[in-house]
Amino acid sequence: MKKLLIPLLLISPFSVADWGDVYYCQMTNHSTITLEGKRTDYILEKFQFKLDKAKKAMVYGSTGYFSEEKVPLIEGRSWPEQEVWHAEDNYSHAYFKEGKFLFSMIGSRMTSISANCDKF
Repeated sequence: MKKLLIPLLLISPFSVADWGDVYYCQMTNHSTITLEGKRTDYILEKFQFKLDKAKKAMVYGSTGYFSEEKVPLIEGRSWPEQEVWHAEDNYSHAYFKEGKFLFSMIGSRMTSISANCDKF
C-alpha cells in the first residue's frame, strides 16, 4: 500500500500543465546587440503570460517588456500538457520547457531574454 501511496502523492493537479495556465516569470538576462556589435544589458523584469487555447498562443500580461503581446504557438512543436512549446511570429521566437523561458527577436538589433517561470 505504501508503494502505491507515494506515487499518488507525487502526482498533483498542480504539476500538470495545460491550456489556460498562467506563468509568472523573472528575467535572468535581457540584452540587445546592434549591427555594430554594441551590447546593452537592461534591468531584469518580472512578467506573466498564459496559454490561450482559443488563440493557440502565449498571451502576455499588461505590464513590462512583453506588454499585451501575443505570440502564436507552433503546431506540431508545442505540447502544453508536457510544459514544452515553441511560439513565433514574423520577428520573434520563444521557447519554453519545464519552467525555463528563452526569447529572441531580430530586427534592427538582436534581443535576447531568458527567464525562470513558475505556474500559478
